[in-house]
Amino acid sequence: MNINEKLFKEKIKPLFSQAVFCSIATVNVEGLPHVTPIGSVVLEDLNHGWFFQKFTKNIPLNAESCEMATIMAVNAGRWYWLKSLLKGRFHSPPAMRLVVKLGAVRPATEREAQKFQRRVGLFKHTKGHALLWRDMANIREFEIIDYKPVFIGQMTGEQFQ
Repeated sequence: MNINEKLFKEKIKPLFSQAVFCSIATVNVEGLPHVTPIGSVVLEDLNHGWFFQKFTKNIPLNAESCEMATIMAVNAGRWYWLKSLLKGRFHSPPAMRLVVKLGAVRPATEREAQKFQRRVGLFKHTKGHALLWRDMANIREFEIIDYKPVFIGQMTGEQFQ
């Protein structure tokens, strides 16, 4: 799908920013798919993004044999869905898939680490934050190859206008 800068900034980037987590699908050497939830996907621009790779076991293994992956974000907000169902249309995409080429893992910059910590800052005084997100050190970059919108019948007809 051809995505312009305005559509990216107004509809796609906010979807990925607000998603509680995204799903990343990879394929192993036997051709079997594996889906991994990732809560740190960040889209830098129309062509690039990254995510923290801390707890994943299959993404690093699968990336050795196939560098292609699909990342999907879903707007799971109850108010978003209620308003959309009442109006009979989505004003923004309910979900979006990205076809990506996975890059190498590298240490996160200070800016990248701070960006993620702002995202989970509400929870910084919890035990869960300390266990999950205190030491987020390595990211995996990706190149966006294609955008694949998720269409849900007539309700999604106007979401990209």
